[in-house]
Formats: sequence, structure tokens, C-alpha cells
Amino acid sequence: MNRATEMELMRLLHGELPPGRARELRARLEREPELAAAFSRLERTWQGLELPSPAPVPLGFAERLAARSREEAGAISWATAPGWVRAAAAAALAAGIALGAGAGRWTGGREPSIEVPREESSISTVEGSSDPVFDDDLAGSDGDALDDLDGTDGGAL
Repeated sequence: MNRATEMELMRLLHGELPPGRARELRARLEREPELAAAFSRLERTWQGLELPSPAPVPLGFAERLAARSREEAGAISWATAPGWVRAAAAAALAAGIALGAGAGRWTGGREPSIEVPREESSISTVEGSSDPVFDDDLAGSDGDALDDLDGTDGGAL
């Protein structure tokens, strides 16, 4: 038996074959005893793989589980954490505060050196802009800079 026939038998077993093909394969099973034996072996193996029916949950299981979770919920606190964990958390908190304070003093209370436009009217369009932010060789070039990279003239495809 080849792999394709074996796959068809498995598809027949699972009910995945089209009705016409399933009828043809069932007729072939009646004519060929070796194929019928292989299908019967496959069917027994498949039946043996079925999971047993689930057992019912024992009486009182949900109540015991809820009670245990309520007991353990109070167990999580900083008081139950080891000393080194509490010390590490305190050190991390102190380091964060010191770093924040140091960063504030490092700027010396100066204003940032970047000038931010205060009014919407100072932001101009890209075309014909005299603003250095928009003064760029690609602004309005229609892709000439990209054409220079690949060596084309932009119009030829």
C-alpha cells in the first residue's frame, strides 16, 4: 500500500472524502482483502486512541479550592518578602529619586536650546520655505535625489 492510498483510507475513516470518492474506496475495500485488512487495522488503532470519558469533579472540590485561594491571598505582602528583596526595592527607589533630582540640576534650570515655534503661522509649507527646518534638497525635488542613487533619469522605466 502506498502513502496516497493510506492517506485516502485515513480521510475515509475521518469522513473527509467526498461522497463519490468514498463510495469508490468502499467498493475497492470489498474487492481487495489486503486493503480491507489495512483499513480495519487503521480503524482499530484510531478507536484505541480515543480519550476516556472525563471523570466527574469530586464533591466539595470548588469550595476547597476557593477556601485555599482566600487563605493564600493574604500571604502575598512586603512583610513576607525576604530582607534582600525589600532592601533591593528600597535601593532602586532611592536611586530613581536621586537620578531624577540629578537630571533636574544638570540642566541648571536653563531653558532648552531648541527653539520651538510658538505660533502656527511660523510653520510654513515645504515649497518655497525659508525655514531651515524645511530647507532640504529633497523638498520639491520630485525624487531627483533617489534617481541619482539608481542612475536613472526619473522618466524612463
